[in-house]
Parts: sequence; C-alpha cells; structure tokens
Amino acid sequence: MVVIAIIAILATLAIPSQTGAITQRKVLESYELVAPYKESIESYFKLHSGEFPNNNEEAGLPEPRKILGNYLEKMEVREGVMHLYFGQKMPEILHGKILSIRPVFVKDSPNSPLSWICGFNDIPDGMTGAGLNLTNMDAIFLPGRCR
Repeated sequence: MVVIAIIAILATLAIPSQTGAITQRKVLESYELVAPYKESIESYFKLHSGEFPNNNEEAGLPEPRKILGNYLEKMEVREGVMHLYFGQKMPEILHGKILSIRPVFVKDSPNSPLSWICGFNDIPDGMTGAGLNLTNMDAIFLPGRCR
C-alpha cells in the first residue's frame, strides 16, 4: 500500500498542471469573441482624423454589459481600448480581472494602418498606444500574444 501511495504521489507530480493552459484558451476565446469589434474602432479612427471612440456608444457597439461570452462579463471601450472583464465560467480567482486590447498607431499619420496589442505586449518602435492598459491578470493566464 505504501509503495502504491508513493507511486501515485510521484505520478501526480510528473503530470504538469493544465490550469494555466486551460485558462489561456478561455482568455483567447474571449479575445476572439470581441476581435470583430476592432473594425468599428478602426473605422471611427479613420473617420475622425486619428481620434479614438471614448466609449462603446461612440464606437457603434452594444453597451458593455451586452457584450457577453462564456467567460466574458462585459467589454468596455475607453479611448479606443477594449477592456475585457472576466467572470462567468472563469475560475473564481479571475472574476473581475481585466485584459486590455489596445490599438497602436503611427502618431500624426491617421492614414497609416492600425495594429493591435493586448495585455503586457510591448508597443512596437515608431508607434503609440491608445488609452491605458488596465490588464491585471497574471501573465501565466494570458495567451502568448498578450504577454
């Protein structure tokens, strides 16, 4: 019995924890859920000479609490940045956590294309990030593109 118990403990230690990877997939699903809204923000940017929408209404999007998903509690636009608030079926420790998806742009060149970064991803050289990054999730829970 002791030998079996020791083998069971060692087997448990040998299996890597999947909690981080599973949560990353949940975050990625939420990211992909709101990805089509990038187009609305980009259109606003082009129509308003390099200005970003201050809120969901200006961006032509549903109000924050009407943008829901399996893991997403709401999505709020502030200064062009999409802030994803997690809840729903996420682990309890991630309820209320935020992931920011920010447009990055070439300053003083509204005709240059926008790009997007999320979470703790660095702003590329020569570009400026819109709004504030409110991401407060541990990096282990973020997909690779957001670290």
